[in-house]
Amino acid sequence: MMDISVFPSVFESTRAQLNGVSNNLVDGLKIEHNDESYIIGDLALKEGLSPHRLINCAPGELDFELLFRAALLLAQTKAGNNFSLTLGFPFAMYQMHQNTAKQQLTKTYDIVYDSSTFNMNGATGKQAVSVKLNQVFVIPEVAGSIIALRHGEVPETDDFFVVSLGYGSCEGVVSTRSGIIRRTAISTRGIRYAINLMEDELQKEHYLGFKTEHQLNVAFQKGKININKRMVDLTSLRQRVLKSYYNNIVRPALINAFQDSDFETCNKLYVVGGGAYFGDLTNQIKMEFDNILNVIVPDNPHTMAVRGYCINTQKQVQDDVAVGVDLGNANTLVCVSKQSGNE
Repeated sequence: MMDISVFPSVFESTRAQLNGVSNNLVDGLKIEHNDESYIIGDLALKEGLSPHRLINCAPGELDFELLFRAALLLAQTKAGNNFSLTLGFPFAMYQMHQNTAKQQLTKTYDIVYDSSTFNMNGATGKQAVSVKLNQVFVIPEVAGSIIALRHGEVPETDDFFVVSLGYGSCEGVVSTRSGIIRRTAISTRGIRYAINLMEDELQKEHYLGFKTEHQLNVAFQKGKININKRMVDLTSLRQRVLKSYYNNIVRPALINAFQDSDFETCNKLYVVGGGAYFGDLTNQIKMEFDNILNVIVPDNPHTMAVRGYCINTQKQVQDDVAVGVDLGNANTLVCVSKQSGNE
């Protein structure tokens, strides 16, 4: 069994006293770092003026540090103060960061947070926890999804294609029984491309004010947005921009990477990541490979990478508590294996 926590990957510095504004830690993340207070995730969306984050940030950057510390704080509530974890980077960043990330992240973290946000009487105030990372493993993001597919609840044993539709990046590769075929690896622009198209179209008729990128992403997911106190339906526009995204970004990448020889051994294509929830996008993939591949969207496709990260940790350190952290551009996910830790 695995326990997964999720929070939006946004933050904002604040000087406000926020007592009793949330019901729990994940919805009331407020962390102290370098003499500044930061609200993170849902609390930043609710109480912040301009919640934000960089796309595909790296260790050493403020965005990464805050989200990673928030993830560790949540993991600590289930895994205790000592554990090992796996996290991933897109192919384009993996080679550059895999070794330095291990070195920089394998240490003890002293995390100071404000528990008054979710304590209804506001009496507890600042708290401090110490989290020791025994080992940190870094793998490509799409490898996390492959591990989850091959070693999850229903293990896949055949060769298959996998496409991960993330917010910041879209990645794909062929997975065989003996490993991935590097030649087939793709890494290109993610769902953010479609959201930017939507924003451009909306601005032709509406004043969007100071809506942040994350707020537009939430509206894109819901298929509606409130502009000037009026609800605007986005479903038709979303369908158009997703079709454009597929034709201009996803399709060329797949066609260039996957060769006839790959189709000789693969008859399945798994679509994972948050973008897999958009039927307008997955239907484009299904039409492209109709009568060629069985296109499969697994249950909870947005959790596939973090589940794979946690499984990878289990396999690497069987006697330690296993954790996976997915610092996604839209959401951060934390997965703790209940079998290996404190239940």
